[in-house]
Amino acid sequence: MNKMNILIYILATLMLMTACNLDEETFTFVSGEDVAASGNYDQLVSGAYLTLLFPFEWGNYHELVNFDCDYQTGPGWAFGSIGAGNFYNSASNDNFYQYYNQSVHRANYHYSLVKMITNIPEKTKNNALGELLFLKAWAQFQLVQHFGPIPLFKSSISEGNVPEQPRAAVSEVYDHIIETLEEAELLLTPRNDPAYEKGHVCRGSAKALLAKVYATIGSASMKSGKIVVKGGPGSVTNPDGTTSRLMPTPIAHEKSQVAGYEGFDSQEYYRLARDKALEVIQEGEFSLAASQEELWSAAYKNGPEFIFCLQTINGKGSLYNNFVPVDYLGYSSPVYNGEWRNGYYVQRDHWLQTFDDWEDERITWGILHRIPYHYNENTGKLLYYFYPERDSVYVRQGTKGYDVTDVVAEGAHMYGSKLMKFSAVSEFPLDGNRADFNWPYMRYAETLLIFAEADNEVNNGPSSQALQVVDMLNERNNSTLVSVRNSNTPFNKETFRSYILEERAKEFAGEGIRRSDLIRWGIYLQVMNAIGTVDENGIVKRRESKHLLLPLPLNEVNANPFIETNNPGW
Repeated sequence: MNKMNILIYILATLMLMTACNLDEETFTFVSGEDVAASGNYDQLVSGAYLTLLFPFEWGNYHELVNFDCDYQTGPGWAFGSIGAGNFYNSASNDNFYQYYNQSVHRANYHYSLVKMITNIPEKTKNNALGELLFLKAWAQFQLVQHFGPIPLFKSSISEGNVPEQPRAAVSEVYDHIIETLEEAELLLTPRNDPAYEKGHVCRGSAKALLAKVYATIGSASMKSGKIVVKGGPGSVTNPDGTTSRLMPTPIAHEKSQVAGYEGFDSQEYYRLARDKALEVIQEGEFSLAASQEELWSAAYKNGPEFIFCLQTINGKGSLYNNFVPVDYLGYSSPVYNGEWRNGYYVQRDHWLQTFDDWEDERITWGILHRIPYHYNENTGKLLYYFYPERDSVYVRQGTKGYDVTDVVAEGAHMYGSKLMKFSAVSEFPLDGNRADFNWPYMRYAETLLIFAEADNEVNNGPSSQALQVVDMLNERNNSTLVSVRNSNTPFNKETFRSYILEERAKEFAGEGIRRSDLIRWGIYLQVMNAIGTVDENGIVKRRESKHLLLPLPLNEVNANPFIETNNPGW
């Protein structure tokens, strides 16, 4: 494949969706029409996907979707803005809005260009069109969840569409997302088709996203209902001035209907979610990895559990890899004799304490238990923190990999769960530089949980099929089967709903899903404010109604004559 430098809309030949040859001839200018005329559909698809990388160049995306939730914490210097709910005029917030709108624009424009191509097989062309439709739907879904009513671009400004659009109602945006995905699933190649290219989205990706869209509408439009979340304050100040950590407490929250979703029929959309997720399960395009360790290995990248991922390339410059593993996990630095560096963004201890099954692989293999924090020059030995505190019995015994000299982890980024999932890079140990971490936007594990969530709401409690589906995930994670839990204490609609939400928090920790889950269930304010003003690390967690939606960027409000005010409270 020729390397082409497209200066207008397409940074074409850095083919991020598959491995390909990036050598050869460089052009100073190539228009979109030129690319279409030459039949280079693959470059048009890649140029559209490339917009997903922009928010990761300096970390904007993952901070926005992770920091503002109940279970994420870290040092004050890292969480003092987004983590404290200060979104207004924030680069992370504004870039999220800008780049996803850019995704919509490119997907629309490149769709029109691919339609012009006549010299490729129809199946190939249809698949390219389906990928572009999927990308547009994904981007619009992210925007409507976070910003509410948004300008809706069904075609690009390059096709003559007016750049300034009024904000479309939430229901109108979802109507377009749904019709876009319905078209995409008809066009896309199945993952098990010989023509499928690893790393791309496939037919099942569109169906899985459609199921997620339906479930989001189903939960957000539900008028009332109870859901239990384990939370509350993370610490307490004792009479003598010392501080003690607190265990999370099960708190029953009454949900609120999410603004903008009033016209939807919750039950109908949950039926649609259930049926679409079941399609994905029955068609078998995806499967679970055998273990968490396999799932997050470099060898498993783009394996059959990953429905949709950011594609990255190691050592290709700042745009094509990211600091995610360094920020969330950290690394043992040879420059500092093996002392741990970075890894500032951790899951609060409250997250770890939601696990009642201590052999669950998500907290055995899944978190870092022993962290080298100081090199003693006199003895030539490293000193270690251990986590969690309950492992002190093993420390005293010097078993399970601990040493009797290990001490309790302390500090905002040490006493918390560093997630081993972020070790899924080609070069490990990390060295403090960018790495090729593929951000997991959607995994098959989520489709299983969406099916179970929807089944529970439709049937007024979980069916045996829902229990069987979740058992698959339990078996993979070496956790107690939900069917066994049900035999011991039968689930009802409310308790199973709470179980599924908690299971999502455990499974997708650090993957940018928790905040959206709390928002769509209408319990975001309740859960955040139950923590108190700050968490145990002094990170502000108190939220107001304005935080239910992110603020539109100032440029959007000032430049668009159809937008007179920002989102409420901003």
